[in-house]
Amino acid sequence: MNKRELGQILSKVVKTGKCVIGLREVQKSVRGSKIVVYSTKIPQDKIKQLIEACRAANVPTFAYDGTSFELGTLCGKRFRVSALAIKAAGDTDITPLLNEAVQPSYA
Repeated sequence: MNKRELGQILSKVVKTGKCVIGLREVQKSVRGSKIVVYSTKIPQDKIKQLIEACRAANVPTFAYDGTSFELGTLCGKRFRVSALAIKAAGDTDITPLLNEAVQPSYA
């Protein structure tokens, strides 16, 4: 999935759906999320904690290969977004995002 497609999906979700923005807030509210999107440029220990929380709640994750500032821009925000949990997609089709997401596993 290219940045343009991802940007269209995320900005529309932020406008029409329900989402939680911010690493700490996402970790608190992982349950009930459709998918969690996070920046790969945050510290590895934070990523590991987030992925473990998502596995425990059986929520797929999507790793955005870019900075948190770039992820914020894709969401239509003027600030950094380290992580984003999509609760409800609103008028957005998030299927392409879900198809590329990493499904939780307990290997």
